[in-house]
Amino acid sequence: MTEVQESRESGKAINSDEKTRQVKEVAINAGIDVVGIAPAERWDDAAPEGHRPADILPGARSVVVLGTRGPTAGAWQSPDHRFMEVNGYDFRNDLIVQIVADFIESEFDHYAIMAPALSVSGHQPVMSMMLAAVLAGLGTRSLAANIILNPKYGLLYYSACITTLELIPDPMLVQDVCPHPMCVATYRKIGKTPCTAACPSDDGGCLDGEIDEEGRIASSYFDRERCTSRAMNFGINSFQKAMEQIVTEDDPESQTNMINSEFFTRSCSAISSFRESVAQCFECMRVCPITRPERKLK
Repeated sequence: MTEVQESRESGKAINSDEKTRQVKEVAINAGIDVVGIAPAERWDDAAPEGHRPADILPGARSVVVLGTRGPTAGAWQSPDHRFMEVNGYDFRNDLIVQIVADFIESEFDHYAIMAPALSVSGHQPVMSMMLAAVLAGLGTRSLAANIILNPKYGLLYYSACITTLELIPDPMLVQDVCPHPMCVATYRKIGKTPCTAACPSDDGGCLDGEIDEEGRIASSYFDRERCTSRAMNFGINSFQKAMEQIVTEDDPESQTNMINSEFFTRSCSAISSFRESVAQCFECMRVCPITRPERKLK
């Protein structure tokens, strides 16, 4: 019998501190790396109407944000970078956020829903998981394509649970995670950080930026369309593109070859098992020093 069940039978109310502890404990025990909680009103000044928690779940009071490392340290270490694409390490966070939502509804009798993060118009999601991570105190934006970096783990995959349950919020981070002191030193010497040097916009890449005298980000540049064309070649968009070409191909032999091509096979794999649908390029994160201590194993 759980503590919650015992308290129900005894008629004792559970305060918000205890509810918050139990929600976080469920997430951590399920295998998540970090958990942060933000009150729904933090979105009022940070997101436009239609993209706030209460727009998705009326009466929303709290947002539980979960982050997981996705690929293992071994995957990052592999000399064959394709293992980062095909092993399907990500999306564990989407499973665990559903566990958290089910727990809140079954144990505390409050509504809970997995926050929708899929794009509905171009690259515009219903709710930004990047923003959710920042508002829940789990990270800050970086020079590397504005990726949210956690102070301990660096790159994480995020999901969020919106609920009408009132939980104790976590403070937002005061100290910026990016740039790392080593990155500041590198910028002072060569005018680029490791990530902007790995993919420089002035040499056909996607990234650029400046660091001010205090060692903080002064400006950043990210060519999203160029990055997308290189880093997201497989998934729903590639499947749609391939299907249009296949169905309009008049030559039966060419059509058969297109169906059995590696490109179409990987596109089908991406939409059926979610593998390869997030990114096929991790170079800006591969050189980021923030995650090195967590990836340095035997």
